[in-house]
Amino acid sequence: MNVEIIALIVLVAVFAISAIRNVHMGALALVAAVLVGVLVVGEPLDDVLGGFPVDALLILLGITYLFGIARTVGAVDWLVDRSVRLIGDRVALIPWAMLVVGTLVACLGTSHAAFTIVPIAMSLAHKHRIHTTMMGIVMSSAIVGGALAPTSIVGITVMTVANAAEIPYNAGLMFALSIGVNALVVLVAFFMFGGRELIARGRAAKAQRAAGDNVPLGGGVGVRTRTETTKLTGYQLMTLISIPVLVVAFFTLTINDVDLNLGAVALTLAVLLAFINPKVGREALGKVDWGTILLLGGIITYVGVLTRLGAIDQLGEAARSVSVPIIAAVVLCVIAALVSAFASTIGIIGALVPLAVPLLVPGGGLEMTGFIYALAISASLVDCAPFGTTGATIVASGPEEDRPRLYRHLMIWGLSMVLIGPAITILLFVVPFLGA
Repeated sequence: MNVEIIALIVLVAVFAISAIRNVHMGALALVAAVLVGVLVVGEPLDDVLGGFPVDALLILLGITYLFGIARTVGAVDWLVDRSVRLIGDRVALIPWAMLVVGTLVACLGTSHAAFTIVPIAMSLAHKHRIHTTMMGIVMSSAIVGGALAPTSIVGITVMTVANAAEIPYNAGLMFALSIGVNALVVLVAFFMFGGRELIARGRAAKAQRAAGDNVPLGGGVGVRTRTETTKLTGYQLMTLISIPVLVVAFFTLTINDVDLNLGAVALTLAVLLAFINPKVGREALGKVDWGTILLLGGIITYVGVLTRLGAIDQLGEAARSVSVPIIAAVVLCVIAALVSAFASTIGIIGALVPLAVPLLVPGGGLEMTGFIYALAISASLVDCAPFGTTGATIVASGPEEDRPRLYRHLMIWGLSMVLIGPAITILLFVVPFLGA
């Protein structure tokens, strides 16, 4: 048995032990990365630990710390309360509004900027009794949908790799297909996780108001009197201002080619707020989801060992060697989805698109089809799984008491997309053109 197979078996064992014995998956994966990397592969420890995703974890730390301060001082609660007045009875529109806002922000340079919207969306879900899994899938779909825009880093990467491989590619079509598929995903999640109840709640509240009852403030069926919104303190105002400052500062730095992590910008703002009020800063540290940070760090470190070992490349080569092009296309999309659930979406797209070139050239069997679109979307639909930055940020932003359920639901949903995503995208973008 070669070392690549051993390393893949160990990854499966990490999942099994975590599920059966309830041991933290991130800690298990980190230990496995060290043992496999050093003892089996023979890598230096520095190389193994060099795969620890500092950039991704800095994003999680910075965002959750900054919004932890906002929650501690009640600034997020104030913002949510204000939204109650604006939304009124139309609580069912909240997920769709967050989908639009998140997608627009994700289009602007880097999808990571949309992470700033996630804590607000999850707070709105908690306030309005919207299923947090629904809102988590909404935000994931917004982020990955906008990420494939021609103005975003992931979209630019796909376009660059496709052009380098001389594959026909339309960036605008890629973006439109991504938006369409992700909107379909949100529609399914909306009705699976309580959408009908939200619609019924809004109708009942509207009927009560029409009957002359007190005006509901978007909370639920029943009579609720209008309450006065408390006035913001100076520190709360500073905290709220820091959120748009974060977005604007990050975009400005990106436009000016300053290579600075979003988490570093968020952490800088959080530290400044903690300097002004050290007590709040200390309390907010307790709101940072260190367990999710360890999960992400351990999984990505182990996948780094697999990548350097060549296990991922071997999977791609095996798929490419399949004699039936449509089967090879499905296998490549499944591999892209599976690896992307634990590692960089950009990285896996960049690795697998060149491997797919023989399928796309004249005579390869899939020329002039939507395979490139299927591959990119398949690799992004799984990003809600909590093993990657997007899913981990969503879990860390959820209400503390709801995180175990949210983690479990997003894990099941994300891993199901490993098969569902390729099936849908291949059927939509590849199969119709096989006879062309």
